[in-house]
Amino acid sequence: MTNNFQLWKTNRAIYAKFLQHNTLEQLNMIPEGFNNNLIWNIGHVIAVQQRLVYGLSGLQMNITDELFQKYKPGTIPNHDEPVETVELFKELLSSTIDQTIADFEAGEFNDYTEYTTSKGFHLSSAEDAIAFNNYHEALHLGTMVSILKFIH
Repeated sequence: MTNNFQLWKTNRAIYAKFLQHNTLEQLNMIPEGFNNNLIWNIGHVIAVQQRLVYGLSGLQMNITDELFQKYKPGTIPNHDEPVETVELFKELLSSTIDQTIADFEAGEFNDYTEYTTSKGFHLSSAEDAIAFNNYHEALHLGTMVSILKFIH
């Protein structure tokens, strides 16, 4: 699991740079041909990780239900996010990793409801979910790199 956690930390450090190096206007901009923006992608990966690892393990997620509902699969941004959301996401990008690693090492993920993702990946454990999460976050990172080309 060490490699999965290290890959995840690296992905999240890249996500944090998007928050640091783009204006609030750029983070909220939805370029023509896209249905979301940079900040939505960041909120989405945070929400999905929490559901895949915690929710399907029967554990309480480390985000509010309001945040999950706003960024879960199938949602799109419907208004501009304020600077407070940027600050929240900066914190959650790292705190959710730290908490997941601590909970994993403490053996908290004993029960897991098997799940097949929309892409056809079958997850039968929290370990599977963590590995798939890296794939999911990489897909969204690619989308974000594409968005950057249209907002700068």
